[in-house]
Amino acid sequence: MILRAARRWASRGPRPAAVNRLDHVALGVRSLAVSKEWYQSVLGFEPFMADDPNFADDDLAMVKAGDAIFALLRIPEGERALRGSREQKGHAALSVTPAEIRRLYHDLPKLLEQHRVCSQQRLDIDVQDYGAQLSLFFYDPDNNELEVSAWVAKDDAVRFESPKE
Repeated sequence: MILRAARRWASRGPRPAAVNRLDHVALGVRSLAVSKEWYQSVLGFEPFMADDPNFADDDLAMVKAGDAIFALLRIPEGERALRGSREQKGHAALSVTPAEIRRLYHDLPKLLEQHRVCSQQRLDIDVQDYGAQLSLFFYDPDNNELEVSAWVAKDDAVRFESPKE
């Protein structure tokens, strides 16, 4: 069976890449120190490969939470950050459990306020229930859009509740 599949691919030319998973997401940031602290405080990211000069210098810091890895790239002085929006699909999405998305639904506003870096930092959260996926969209200190999402069965009772006043 494997031999037959190999022959079939060989007759079609080069095979496409056999991708395992997403390796990392690269985000432009103004300050590596500020961003590392924010990602650790809000999303639980820890330094990754910090002792390896190939992955850590004045322009690059790697951070990791679970299997999610972000490469934080310092935006050079005088250059603008990349602009984008969810309509342009310019965001990074992190997977969490259904229980964690419900906890974050209640705690994320406080976390964002507590770890606000500057007065221009956005604190708004876009809450989306796509049926099979529950998502919270928000922004880091450099206005990179982030998403935390949980996949759920469409008939699952785990849904966003109205926030408690």
